[in-house]
Amino acid sequence: MKPRRLLFVDGHPATPGGAQVNLIELLGHPQARTQWEIRVACDPASPLSGTLTRQRILRQHYRHPEPVGRLGRLFRLGTARHREQAARRLQDLLAGFQPEAVISCSGRDHLAAGMAAAAAGIPSVWWVNENLTPDFFSWAARRTFVSEALAHATRLVPVSHYGATALKQAGVPENRIRVVHNGIPLRRHQRGHSTLLRRQLRLKPGEPLIGFVGRITPWKGPRFFLELAERWAAERRPGRFVLLGPVAREDEAFAASLREFVRDRGLRGRVSFPPPPPSEADALAQIDLLIHCSIKPEPFGRVIIEGMAAGVPVIGACDGGVPEIITQGVNGGMAAPGNLTDYLARLTAVLGNPAMRAAWVNAGHRTVQQRFTLDRVFDDFEGVFEELAQAARPKSARRSPASNDPPAAVAAG
Repeated sequence: MKPRRLLFVDGHPATPGGAQVNLIELLGHPQARTQWEIRVACDPASPLSGTLTRQRILRQHYRHPEPVGRLGRLFRLGTARHREQAARRLQDLLAGFQPEAVISCSGRDHLAAGMAAAAAGIPSVWWVNENLTPDFFSWAARRTFVSEALAHATRLVPVSHYGATALKQAGVPENRIRVVHNGIPLRRHQRGHSTLLRRQLRLKPGEPLIGFVGRITPWKGPRFFLELAERWAAERRPGRFVLLGPVAREDEAFAASLREFVRDRGLRGRVSFPPPPPSEADALAQIDLLIHCSIKPEPFGRVIIEGMAAGVPVIGACDGGVPEIITQGVNGGMAAPGNLTDYLARLTAVLGNPAMRAAWVNAGHRTVQQRFTLDRVFDDFEGVFEELAQAARPKSARRSPASNDPPAAVAAG
């Protein structure tokens, strides 16, 4: 069978976030390498481009200018002029490559890719890795997003039902939305055997290590994690706390303030900021409990399934996509976002009950194996692409009854 020809678009110039990690892992899937003919339009100077080069995935030169200043933060999807410039560049790429579909991975790219794909009569698939809510987007940005989606998006693919609900509430028709939960390659995230981190911290035998793993940025809740550590230490409970994750340039001042908090509150013996191990799986394998404590609703909560795959019990913030992963008391625990009392109660219960920890670990591993594998992500996207291909075929050639959806090459509702 002839491989599907697909153009992925991600102009993110900085440290890869969840959207870029999702893209890298999906394109590295063995079936994607053999069943898809792939090109990625990305910033040639970005870390994403370097990773794709190592994976031998063909890249196309593409940049979408970052919004700057106060106005840029308000209109985080960029200006109309920047969108048009980026769309023109993508139109040139589409004319040369002629893909079956264009898949965009982040906000500004959705708008530019949608414009370019509509002009070329090609389906535009928006892989929506963010929540279209006031927590993350201004009113002006939400209005622009929906207007452009109605005009140009053939399908929108949020990573959780929470994200899908936000899109529907904003005005996106349900028949254009297909949820594809995140998934991970199990082999890469299985529990390792490194003890380097524990040795660096000089942990006493049996002393629990409680971890925050993820990007160090305000909405992910690292300041709350430190407040939790402070309360835990004040009650003279055993345990050390570590924060492990990348810091983007715009978050450097915030990361410095976290170190000041630790110093000023006398927590240096309790809290550490060690350099990340070679892989996140190595980091997760060495902690006894993973704390997910985002103070805004997570689009999904990728680190939770990574922790489960690595055999680590997890307490997550009960909001956003997290309840679609964790079943309270079965494969993990959940606490109210920003509620120290609730988190402390969950933390106390699980660390004081080895049988509960073991049950969470076993159930968490089954959860990932059954629901959150990269194989399932590939199959879900194949389903989206096949749906679009079926809609584009003449009625006499379709394998299933005619759909009420618009033809794949037509973005308007």
